[in-house]
Amino acid sequence: MQRDVENESSVMLNSMVEPIVAPAVAPVAAPVQVQDRIAILDVIRGFALIGIFLMNIEFFNRSVGELSDGMPVGLSGANWLASYFVAYFVAGKFWTIFSLLFGMGFALMLMRAEEKGQDFFKPYFRRLLALAIFGLLHYIFIWPGDILFSYAIAACGLLVVLFGKARWIVLSVVALGLVAVIPALNKVGAIATALALFGVMAFLLRNEKTFMLFAKPRPIIAVILYVVGALLFLIGVTSLVVTTMSSARPSLVFGLFVLLIAFVLDRAHQPKQARSWKIGSLLYTSLFLSMAIGGAAQYLGAGKTQVQAANEAQQASSTVVSASAQAKVEVKAEAENAASDHASVAANDSEKNKASEKAENKKKEAERLQKQLEDNRREVAILSKGTYAEALAFRVREFSENWTNVAIFSVLINCMFLIGYWFVQSGIMRNTQAHLPKFKKMALLGLPCGIGLGIAGSFISTSAVPGLENDPYMFAMALIYLGNLPACLGYVGLLVLMFHSTGVFSKVKLLAPYGRMALTNYLSQSVICSVIFYSYGLGYYGMQRAHQVAVVAIVVVLQILFSHWWLSKFRYGPMEWLWRAITYWKLPALKN
Repeated sequence: MQRDVENESSVMLNSMVEPIVAPAVAPVAAPVQVQDRIAILDVIRGFALIGIFLMNIEFFNRSVGELSDGMPVGLSGANWLASYFVAYFVAGKFWTIFSLLFGMGFALMLMRAEEKGQDFFKPYFRRLLALAIFGLLHYIFIWPGDILFSYAIAACGLLVVLFGKARWIVLSVVALGLVAVIPALNKVGAIATALALFGVMAFLLRNEKTFMLFAKPRPIIAVILYVVGALLFLIGVTSLVVTTMSSARPSLVFGLFVLLIAFVLDRAHQPKQARSWKIGSLLYTSLFLSMAIGGAAQYLGAGKTQVQAANEAQQASSTVVSASAQAKVEVKAEAENAASDHASVAANDSEKNKASEKAENKKKEAERLQKQLEDNRREVAILSKGTYAEALAFRVREFSENWTNVAIFSVLINCMFLIGYWFVQSGIMRNTQAHLPKFKKMALLGLPCGIGLGIAGSFISTSAVPGLENDPYMFAMALIYLGNLPACLGYVGLLVLMFHSTGVFSKVKLLAPYGRMALTNYLSQSVICSVIFYSYGLGYYGMQRAHQVAVVAIVVVLQILFSHWWLSKFRYGPMEWLWRAITYWKLPALKN
């Protein structure tokens, strides 16, 4: 389904991005009937919900500001085992599964609307608006680790990626960029950045323009990156000849990285039907591969343990202060002697300026870390001892300060959306039985590779050290993130194989009702955790990690039983019914 834009007399850029056609408009759209659901998607959704709960419960007992800090320090025994299992077998693998499912749901809704000749955009916008409201209320009134709001924003970005016209994307980015120049509105710049990245994704996905290179038509962006990568590599080689390896290494490494991206983009352009999963995978992987390269450069360049690095950082700080004081003495002496070497004075001034600039940067970073630590301590104090009113005020302030993170995170989510979109568009998820060899390959390759990368990172570092230069956890965390995508696909492959098995593993189908009520169960998990852990509930804040896992097991079993009972009497979960009512702007039948 492609709209021909070549006959539009618009700017060249607009003709380079070909929007995917929306379904024909019809006045009536209706909720999906139970018999039309794809059961395996509900099973996967239920499985993912368990993993999300295992990860989230920790941050009902720990500051949400520490989400990216790794395992808590000082754990031992069962608490360490529970934390390690969640950190390296669960965390990061399950929100990616949910994102895949969201992309699949988008594709199903689009395809069903097209098949029935129904309107797609109006119901879908209402669906996103409802999800955003659910997420915002969840964040403010219950828990600031919400992801529903992020999904709603990301889904708006997916519409831009699949249907947006280039001229409007460019004009919007420019307009938002100009607004962001105003100091009071500078946070709008995050929206402009996200929109620009959505535009890049749209260009990569829908651009059909090619350029002949080495007797073969290649996508324009790949040709550009081939040239840029080659130039960077040549600059690195030249620097290697003229200077030293250390000065040449950045250009050599970055040049090779750009050439690799160009090669993958070149290969991803055709066939067109597979482009969405290839582009989504490439963007996700390239982001964290670049993070891994940077982290490795810091870690391997340091060549020392965390303790050594911390000690040397303190020594370096003392050296800088001493050098600065010495520079002041020398400058003063040189000023008193008018016949001194002016070049030496300039050199000392330059050294003093560099030391001052470095000290200023360290001061700003220290202030940022100090503020983060104070916010984390304030959150812990409020949730463990404060009132609900104090917690509410804290979450409102947190949202007002950090909402820009959602805009950037939505770009990453969209990478997963595109992969999920392809799974349905290609027909694989609509007939999983016919593609079992593919799912077997996903499980056999994805799980060892994805989980193995994270475990390899755990041998380097398991937690961040605030304020430590060359902290090896950045490299370790990049390995975890790199492994999340293959592990996510591996889990999906494994669940499909279990679903179609005939032995005990087929019991995984029991998760289907749990997954059908995913929104209700997700929100109720937060309510339950608030009641158990927060000071305005039972006050068990700070529960040991192993005990948290036991709570998850108990709550999940009860929720599965409740989901089976509820759906034996009703067609939808309570929140699912409300969501569908808003989406289709009518009250669907609730009772069976």
